[in-house]
Amino acid sequence: MWPGRSAFSASDADILIEAESGTGKELLARLIHQASSREHRPLVAVNCAAFPETLLESELFGHVRGAFTGACNAKPGKFELANDGTLLLDEVGEMPLSLQPKLLRVLQERQVDRLGDTRPVQVDVRIIATTNRPLLPLVQEGKFRADLYYRLNVIPLTLPPLREHPEDIPELVEHFARLYSRPASAIQFSSDFLARLGAYSWPGNIRELGNFIRRAVALGGETEVDLPPEDNSPFAHSTLEDPPPGTSLRDAERQLLERTLAANGGNRSRTAEVLGVSLRTVRNKIRDYGLPARRSYAHD
Repeated sequence: MWPGRSAFSASDADILIEAESGTGKELLARLIHQASSREHRPLVAVNCAAFPETLLESELFGHVRGAFTGACNAKPGKFELANDGTLLLDEVGEMPLSLQPKLLRVLQERQVDRLGDTRPVQVDVRIIATTNRPLLPLVQEGKFRADLYYRLNVIPLTLPPLREHPEDIPELVEHFARLYSRPASAIQFSSDFLARLGAYSWPGNIRELGNFIRRAVALGGETEVDLPPEDNSPFAHSTLEDPPPGTSLRDAERQLLERTLAANGGNRSRTAEVLGVSLRTVRNKIRDYGLPARRSYAHD
């Protein structure tokens, strides 16, 4: 899917990956790292959009004890943890403008100043930065430093959205089916299923496809798992959210079935269509989980 990957893996230059969410930016970054001369050294990732400004600075550069309220112990930053390896700066476009000069200085001088410390720490890190929106317009709007942009953009890469390479969908489906199926119980997919997947636009890209296959496998129970009739999305009628961390597969499956039944007025045939499973599977799951019988079930 990513021709030329070995060429930029062989280089030690920093990389900027621009692509829509869900296209596999982090996976590509990991593959580049694994094919590089730094493969046996750490790959450390930090999501620049996941921390407020004060915490992001400490997360990246570390701090000494007493550097700020609550800093009871010294803590190395991500740059130190990634020393001799690769640092993945995920969603670098979300980095606060006030932190960007410090990041630029680290990239130029290859040394980090922990918060509260006057002694710089030398680091040797390759940077792979990712963003789900082009950085150049942000530079033009004054929301991202031009010098930092050009420093990161040594090797620019752009990943196409899944809708632009539907020919890769069968291979991806096979990969996700193996990933989420139990050993010796791999699910087979019909040609109609694959054709409908190829016709859908997948706004959530590879992540959306992976989640769909995961749910189809979890609720399949059949040799063939078919997609529901063409709609805006394979999940258009399910309005489902991912279960909380720690939820067992059985509980997640039961919740998915309950919510889909509720969203479709208890109609088991429509529920089977939305989930991409057979009517028999839905009936068996209702029985297995002891879900309450509803009068609307009679209208299958």
